[in-house]
Amino acid sequence: MGQFIRYIIVGVANSIVGYGVIFGCMYLLKMSPEASNVAGYAVGLVVSYVLNRSYTFNSTQGRRVEFMRFLVVFAVAYGLNFGALLVLIHRLGVHEGVSQVVAGVVYVVSAFLMNKYYVFKIRHAG
Repeated sequence: MGQFIRYIIVGVANSIVGYGVIFGCMYLLKMSPEASNVAGYAVGLVVSYVLNRSYTFNSTQGRRVEFMRFLVVFAVAYGLNFGALLVLIHRLGVHEGVSQVVAGVVYVVSAFLMNKYYVFKIRHAG
């Protein structure tokens, strides 16, 4: 199974966990939607890193630097996603729902490529 397919599987699993935390915090713990969202994304970020590190990319590199790079990739990919969303809706007049899907594809593809070639890149000694 290819890395990109494993990446998508991790994304689906991560979404289930993240939304589980969000709705659990909101409805079971009675937290605000904003605090629940932060909690869900924080848990999701860690779950995504752990699963992508072990399942998608089989990394054996140092975790500290790798996780910092993972955070940078998350921020850059989200920025690309949000920028694409704004351009699609406000400059090109694309329907909001379609724009969300296209912007999501921008996020998934850019994050995958940056994770593969920057975060979890196999570095050879020497």
